[in-house]
Amino acid sequence: MNSTDNLTGVLDRTTFFALLEKIINQANVYKTKVALLIVDIDRFYKINGSFGYDAGDTILKKFSELLRHVARDQDYVARIGDNRFALILTGVMNIGHAELAAHKIQRLLESPFSYADREIQLDCTIAISLCPLHASNHIFLVKECESILHEAKESKIKINVSKLAEEDEISDDWDIELELDGALQNDQLQIFYQPKVSLDSGGVVGAEALLRWEHPIRGFIQPDYFIPLAERLGHMNSITNWILNTVVRHSSEWTQRWGTLSVSVNIAPDYILNADLKNQISNAMKLWSNDNVSLTLEIVERSLVLEPERSFTILKELQEMGVHISIDDFGTGYSSLSYFENLPVDELKIDQSFVKNIVSNKTDQKLVKLIIDLAHAFDMEVVAEGVEYDVQVKHLKNYQCDIVQGYLFAKPMAHEEYKKWIEDFSGVR
Repeated sequence: MNSTDNLTGVLDRTTFFALLEKIINQANVYKTKVALLIVDIDRFYKINGSFGYDAGDTILKKFSELLRHVARDQDYVARIGDNRFALILTGVMNIGHAELAAHKIQRLLESPFSYADREIQLDCTIAISLCPLHASNHIFLVKECESILHEAKESKIKINVSKLAEEDEISDDWDIELELDGALQNDQLQIFYQPKVSLDSGGVVGAEALLRWEHPIRGFIQPDYFIPLAERLGHMNSITNWILNTVVRHSSEWTQRWGTLSVSVNIAPDYILNADLKNQISNAMKLWSNDNVSLTLEIVERSLVLEPERSFTILKELQEMGVHISIDDFGTGYSSLSYFENLPVDELKIDQSFVKNIVSNKTDQKLVKLIIDLAHAFDMEVVAEGVEYDVQVKHLKNYQCDIVQGYLFAKPMAHEEYKKWIEDFSGVR
């Protein structure tokens, strides 16, 4: 049974060593990586000397809470000395992920701790070692980490990594991961909009919201690259909340001027099951929406397959809130007629791979017509994406497709540009 430190509530030293040995042994069997971080509070004796031992105890408790905030659910935090702590990070991919955690600790320490109306600024030194790269035995891993911690303190280095790392163990992505943590705070994330056009009326009916990261050095980074990193690092909650508030606020501006215009938001496959999603949507709609705002969530078919019953329940609850549900890239995933009868979905989006060759490929023509007829049979609207030519529009009209989007009308554009585009758009001829 795990024992905890009486003061801070994190694991105590004895439990730490026993747990580390167990985790390292498992990592050696399953060929996974484990990172060990030893974190030492610098000049802690000055806090006890200047403010008293009660202050020191309070700071140790608050510091342990900070470490818990950095740790993921599968990680462990322990107090292994008076002012020395350790983190065991399981299932890491490389040394870069451990460095990411260390940098996060240092960033959080930029804000001082409060005690009796006084502010106390902490500094710490962090050492990092990786199993099996630096040691495959828990005792040797701790010795290696303690050694480079001593080296860091001598050299006044805040974060020190064992020098045994091979170059190919360093992730190409880890610098991006470090900067992703601050992308929201630094206003680097943007929403671009691609118009959706009705084939019946010929007018614009809304837009799909597309996330972009404008990196100060790398330029625009596509979500296909950074969203998987955000999911792995636990940033999707804050990113999704920001997206929802931004698009509802923007769409509220459109609808006050042009009437009801929908806005579609892509939801990551696993996030549809997130307990916070409904509250995030409800809060955004209460804060920003008006009577003409129409919000659509675009999900991929995999979202319905992970936990079908739970997913269906959540989607029905979202529909009851007035949110529309769309299946994105339909036909490329796990399509099955068996779930159509009770599928809580308002819209199907035909993947652009089928639209691309609709003029020349008879198989794609049959598939597109079949998808449209199937959707209409279940009272769903159909959106064809990736439309680039007038002749594709002609075929889609013949098949009674409802809505189209693609470069024929406009590329994704920033919010102000999209509003100007609406003003200038003359409709589908």
